[in-house]
Amino acid sequence: MGLMITTEKQGSHLRMKLQGKLSTLEARDFNEAFAEAAEGIQEAELDFSELSYIASAGLRSLIIAKKKMTQQGGDIKVLYPTEDVMGVFNATRFDNVVTIVERETDAKSPIFYPLRPVQRWMVDTHFQKAQSTMLNTGALVQMDSSINMEKLAEALNSLLTAYDIFRCRLVFHPETGEICQRFDGEVGKVYVETLSDEALEKRKQELKLPYELIDHPLYRIYLMKTASANLFYMDFYHAIMDGTAIVLLFWRDLEKRYNQIMKGEEVKGLGKIHMYSDYILSENNLSEEERQVGQDYWRKMLEGFTEEEYLPEPDVQGERETPEHEIEVPFAGMDKKFFKGKSFTENTFFIGAALLALAKTRNRKDAILGWVHNGRMTSAERRLMGLMIDQFPLRWKFGREMDVLTYLTELEDKINEGLQYRKSLRVVYEEDLDDGIPSFILQKGSMGRRGSMKFAGGEANVVEMPANDISAADNTLDIEMNSHDDGTYSLVLDYDNFRYTEGNMRKFAATMEKMVQGLQDENVQIMELLK
Repeated sequence: MGLMITTEKQGSHLRMKLQGKLSTLEARDFNEAFAEAAEGIQEAELDFSELSYIASAGLRSLIIAKKKMTQQGGDIKVLYPTEDVMGVFNATRFDNVVTIVERETDAKSPIFYPLRPVQRWMVDTHFQKAQSTMLNTGALVQMDSSINMEKLAEALNSLLTAYDIFRCRLVFHPETGEICQRFDGEVGKVYVETLSDEALEKRKQELKLPYELIDHPLYRIYLMKTASANLFYMDFYHAIMDGTAIVLLFWRDLEKRYNQIMKGEEVKGLGKIHMYSDYILSENNLSEEERQVGQDYWRKMLEGFTEEEYLPEPDVQGERETPEHEIEVPFAGMDKKFFKGKSFTENTFFIGAALLALAKTRNRKDAILGWVHNGRMTSAERRLMGLMIDQFPLRWKFGREMDVLTYLTELEDKINEGLQYRKSLRVVYEEDLDDGIPSFILQKGSMGRRGSMKFAGGEANVVEMPANDISAADNTLDIEMNSHDDGTYSLVLDYDNFRYTEGNMRKFAATMEKMVQGLQDENVQIMELLK
């Protein structure tokens, strides 16, 4: 067997896998392949895990490759050399020439962590739609011209190595075959690239590609300079990062590190760092009795749910009407000032409106939905970088006479009751208890939408967000209430267009808007709203 070379490029990162042997004849092939593939690359990795032999000619090839990368201002690493090849490296002290990364020894056996319930839900859904970009969360941000891009790269590299979530890799457990996660992956270094307008357009197309899920990095970050702009592209696979982690924690920590670097201060970001892997272990720390009580609670909550009885009646038969699957409707006559001094939260109010709209649409006396919580209940959780969101099933029965204030007060108690059984949510996903239920989320500010953000005293504008193939949740109906910075609200419905027409969804939006208007009068009887 000669030499087989497999090349994989992502932006300024190159990975080449070498299989076979690297002797005199094969070294020539490698030299040509590397010289061509490494042009303009900032980080090169050579996977030697299946290279059985290396001769002196092969060592000279590595020296040539190292020289090329140094001339380009980049770096090169040799990954996971076999025992025989590592013996050659040791004998020649080749670790003084290039960086060599050895595989973990048995003394450092990898730790396999279970997926959190919402992670499993997302990943399982994605696996059913291979090559989908449904969980990409990318945004292209134009940074202020005053930003020092090299210092920003330094801040980014500091941040990425500080949190274990960026070392997360999805893998198959060697014993059970189940998808799980490890937190020992390599963190690739971020460099500043100078691109022409044509090269930028090509890069944009690359950024729209789906993630390779198994044992690959689950984020993409690029810093790019063109003749007219400083650009920052960041994309995180949704199963490792939620909106709060991206827009608040990541952005604030990055800004803090950047300012500290610019001032010559110690770089420590937001301060104490909590590891996502530790949280996963603590979340699974539950007695069997507690687990059983929680499981029974959720089974009862979702008992009897079917899409046919609880969701708006479908009006599409066969082919979808249009490829569109999302509408946004501004809600006039609703202002954030309404909630000042109220005994119920903004979240409870809109969940209450969604439940009423679902019940009225199907002329039922009960309704079921799954509401999305950001998952950060303690001070430590509020500083956790990772996917913390949970979806809590919620059922409400409208049989009793009560006014709006009583309804919203009791609904808030019911919501808080469900939070107590958070650690038992796994049963909901394992038994598909919530399959098909509509989801509700309250989004605040620019979370998940285009807009302008502040960074180091300048403006950072989201100029492009590559569209996902489908909703991240892949529900039949996602109800998203947007609370805008100017105090106004809008409703976004993301729906299954093989089930609903846009007209049907606009009728549902109108019904929900009527419920929102009705709930602003605390003395109105709930049953009157359902007539």
